[in-house]
Amino acid sequence: MSKLDERVAAPVWRPRLLALGATLAAALVAWVVANAAGVDLNASQPGQDPVPIGPVNVAASVVVFGGGGWLARAILDRFAKRRAVLVWRIGAGVVFALEVFPVVFTEATAGTKVFLAILHVLVAAILMPVLGRRLPES
Repeated sequence: MSKLDERVAAPVWRPRLLALGATLAAALVAWVVANAAGVDLNASQPGQDPVPIGPVNVAASVVVFGGGGWLARAILDRFAKRRAVLVWRIGAGVVFALEVFPVVFTEATAGTKVFLAILHVLVAAILMPVLGRRLPES
């Protein structure tokens, strides 16, 4: 057996955890930049009071929704091994569309809407490629 055959694959959770951490850091940097640029970080749904978009809201959203995506992928890996990647990619695309589309209808300044759209794209751009990867063969 060669050295290549003896390699042990890194645990699956490691790149996923790193991606979630990188997503959290990128989202918080985006918030800092938007805040420093003077973007009014308040938004509301039609007919509701404005809600401030603070760093805690951003961090909590990344952890909850990113962690939810990770959990969904782990469940699919366990129970739908052959179709896990396909199902997760389709589901992630649908969730992304459902999350980013309402930004258009959010009552907020144009700058806030741009920030929210960029935030959604940023999170998806980091998490989707990592969580959507095929698992190494056992």
